[in-house]
Amino acid sequence: MFTLRNVIVPNCRFLSTRSSAGHNSLRKSESPKTEVENNQKWSNNHMGVTEDGGQRFHGFTYYPRSPGQQDPSYEPSKVLMVERRETLKHKPQKERDVLIKLGLSMKDKLSKIAIVANTPSVCAQLWKVKHLIRVTPVTFPQGLPEDGDVAGARLQDNGQLVFIPKLKSDAAVAATQSKPEERRDYLDTDTVKKLLRLKWLKPY
Repeated sequence: MFTLRNVIVPNCRFLSTRSSAGHNSLRKSESPKTEVENNQKWSNNHMGVTEDGGQRFHGFTYYPRSPGQQDPSYEPSKVLMVERRETLKHKPQKERDVLIKLGLSMKDKLSKIAIVANTPSVCAQLWKVKHLIRVTPVTFPQGLPEDGDVAGARLQDNGQLVFIPKLKSDAAVAATQSKPEERRDYLDTDTVKKLLRLKWLKPY
């Protein structure tokens, strides 16, 4: 008797055996790793080299422009400058908590920046809020002073920490001068408000 079961079951068996055969052929075609690849230590997230000359990383494969090309050595910055670019209204609480830990709460202005260390734990937190912030590596084109005097230092928008001699001299002059509160002609806030109020009431 011809039934639907007699037609479906043999086809299903054929598909299952065919898929298993395909998996077995793929497993056999895979080339085992050589001893050089097993013993070689890759830098950062470098996972190895493909047969066609590409370099495998986590999530992508990099193909050099020309065979044998060596990319210039790059030393990542140890300090990052983080700036909040978006508002935190209607954002999840977990994203707000991350920014509060970084020092960029909702009460702060968008122009405020935070200086954080370039460590894996901090970068993992920055990745969670990458759509809300702008990260700029801090560079030192003039180097750091040997005596450790950072007076006159200015952090620019592009992340460069430069030293301006004029700012350093101004800081030295301000340190030698007396505080405004110690001067005889100093007017505190209450005195200024009182004088302005009297001038408003009697301008002539």
